[in-house]
Amino acid sequence: MFEWIVMVAALGLIASRLTPAHFEKARSDWGLKRRRTAACGEPPALRPLPALAIAGTERAGHDAHGFVKGFGLDPASLQDLRVFRADTLGGLPEAAAAMLAELHRAGRARGGDIMELIHFGRPLGGDQAVYFALVQPGGAAEPQVVAFVDRIR
Repeated sequence: MFEWIVMVAALGLIASRLTPAHFEKARSDWGLKRRRTAACGEPPALRPLPALAIAGTERAGHDAHGFVKGFGLDPASLQDLRVFRADTLGGLPEAAAAMLAELHRAGRARGGDIMELIHFGRPLGGDQAVYFALVQPGGAAEPQVVAFVDRIR
């Protein structure tokens, strides 16, 4: 019986604290949240992933890009991968050679083979290709292009 009396007293105390102003404030807060949500509008449309456009290259034809780890790249950050094969086009085009030199100056040409290609004009071997990778490392605002020489895959 004592428990019933305590429960009724507690409910009476709570009910006495609730006033119409309390309910009005709760409705107002809910309305503000709804208006803020409506003011945000539609979520922004997703931007398409950027793609590389380098003359004389083609998109790498396989889906296993784990080999880029060997050049310090994260396969999850890879957005596009282009390949230049010497057997299909002969020598390296001027535009691609100029781009490789620019990437080297920016510190984004990786590996010893690409240094020989840039500085000494060594031709690509029959089983080698120049890869251009478009990556966006975590936290970077803009994607970056990285180049390296590896075997044809």
